Amino acid sequence: MQSMTVFNNINRLVQGQGSLSGLAAEVERLGAKRILVVTDPGLMQTGIPARVAKLLAAYEVVIYSDVESDPSVESVDTCAEFVRQNGFDLLIGLGGGSPIDTAKCVSILATNGGKTEDYLGIEKVPKPGLPKIFIPTTAGTGSEVTNVAVLSLKAQQTKKGIVSRYLVADCALLDAELTVGLPAHITAATGMDALTHAIEAYVSRFAQPLTDYFALDAITRLGRSLRTAVHFGANIEAREDVLTASLYAGLAFGSAATGMVHGLAMPLGGLYNIPHGIANAVLLPHVMKFNLVAATRRFGEIARALGEHTEGLSERAAAERAIAAVVSLSADIGIPKYVDELGISRKGIPAIAKDGMTNSRQILPNPRDVTYEGLVSILNEAFSPA
Repeated sequence: MQSMTVFNNINRLVQGQGSLSGLAAEVERLGAKRILVVTDPGLMQTGIPARVAKLLAAYEVVIYSDVESDPSVESVDTCAEFVRQNGFDLLIGLGGGSPIDTAKCVSILATNGGKTEDYLGIEKVPKPGLPKIFIPTTAGTGSEVTNVAVLSLKAQQTKKGIVSRYLVADCALLDAELTVGLPAHITAATGMDALTHAIEAYVSRFAQPLTDYFALDAITRLGRSLRTAVHFGANIEAREDVLTASLYAGLAFGSAATGMVHGLAMPLGGLYNIPHGIANAVLLPHVMKFNLVAATRRFGEIARALGEHTEGLSERAAAERAIAAVVSLSADIGIPKYVDELGISRKGIPAIAKDGMTNSRQILPNPRDVTYEGLVSILNEAFSPA
């Protein structure tokens, strides 16, 4: 842990079943008149964007539904130009990580000008963006409470991020009722994304007491409720628990950062178009095994948070129970075990590892020193035995 810590937080958080009904009050508080709801085609089919527009009938509301999955910098630039041409004064990011990350970036582009690629990196945004409210309809990314947006660079076949205090929401509104209709496979992938955030934040070199609190609570909630949310999606208590876990994991990694699960998941997405949550889920136990020697005690605490009994075990054996618990959870909710089950060949290992070594934002927090050879060893373990 660092001797000096910084905890990033959002301005306002509204949470609870039915809390979407309070959206108009949040819009009024921000003094908006012309609102753009940023969402995606899949969510349009659920009717949720129409519900949002109806709640804001007293305002001028436009719905923008052309957000890509794993949005490219080009798609964000297109949305930003639409905002600049039409003079919106508030953005609502509605959906999973893709619409929320798009709304984050469009917010800063609307006031700072330029293109998305100009701001890739850490704290390169000169001034605040448009006011923004984020409403997640999945439980996984935690993007509604972080200062990070991750984007696809299609030409380079990779993903990179923008980190800025000006990406932080003016309000995040979390209503578990919006997640009840989420399909089981998406619930599983996004839930494992949240678990990855929490575990990586807890073993991060940048961990601190506040991030530890949120990370361990998130791990506990996912261990007890994710299976139920996947296989009995109408269970609102499980949905609430998983959504809260996603929120807490976001609060944890928003300050403690993530490690090499994310550092390797980004090239899997960029090179092979693997969905982010699935890439994280498949890589998680293999990176945990690599990192175990550098954070043995903390992995034991993760095991206990996941419900494992570690009484009488050595510190090393307790830590190994954390990996076993993650493998068991993944299997129970239908997550593939190995990278080759995603249609990737071992021939891709050098390129994935090489790209992983460019992700300094994940290398620095990782509890074990990262080398190219180390990443190759992780990836070799992540493929099924020959």
